[in-house]
Amino acid sequence: MALVNKGMTLDQLNRWDEAIVAYDEVIERFRDAAEPAVRERVALALVNKGVALGQLNRSDEAIAAYDEVVGRFQDATEPVLREQVAKALFYKVAALSELDRSDEAIAACDEMIARFQDATEPAVRELVEDVRRLQGEITK
Repeated sequence: MALVNKGMTLDQLNRWDEAIVAYDEVIERFRDAAEPAVRERVALALVNKGVALGQLNRSDEAIAAYDEVVGRFQDATEPVLREQVAKALFYKVAALSELDRSDEAIAACDEMIARFQDATEPAVRELVEDVRRLQGEITK
């Protein structure tokens, strides 16, 4: 958790490159961890890495980080991991939209809605509603 906190602190200081290094250390060091708490930290590090990459206008790398979250944790049943997958999909939609890759953004919206439309977690339900609004803006 200390490495994730370090990355988040560097994010707050707009030191994106250094934050990415901290997140990469978490991801590499604990990539194969089986403990739920550690898996949550890896997912959080990947999502935050994507956000930091976006701040550096490295959108394709950010999208790759979001895809890694989905790929690694898509079958997770833990609420925290489901929330990170939902966040990754939402941020992916936003990144694709900013790149004017509307068809891909709409496909990512559809994926998120299909995956989480029946979610019971309040944070995930809120992200689904947010992506529905974003989808409406994209299709205008």
